[in-house]
Amino acid sequence: MRQSLVALPLIALAAATLATPALARKTPPAPVELGKETSIPFIGTIGLYNFEADGHRGVWLQDQRRKWYYASISGICTGLPFATRIGVDTRFGGTSLDRTGVLLVDGERCHIDSLVTSAGPPPKVRKPKKG
Repeated sequence: MRQSLVALPLIALAAATLATPALARKTPPAPVELGKETSIPFIGTIGLYNFEADGHRGVWLQDQRRKWYYASISGICTGLPFATRIGVDTRFGGTSLDRTGVLLVDGERCHIDSLVTSAGPPPKVRKPKKG
């Protein structure tokens, strides 16, 4: 009698162990649809990880999860190409940055016209060395 009581939990444990890898198998993340209008969640609390200006009219923004977004600026943001840091004003979006947000660049308020998902800035082209 004692053997059957011990064997039962071991069989249940073995069955649970065999089933676990199938349940623990991670599904691949859904592909990101690039160019889709979106928002960056929790930017008001955790901030940005990185950014790269695209001239005066746009900027690539990278959140803390390393996802890239592209913000088109309405009008011209003169300090953007030279900025070493930027701030965000999410007054109308709570803690999320969306198309109603504003980028703060060297005292200038740059209104966001569009915020879309992106693959990030294009790779930099290196010029060949002369010599």
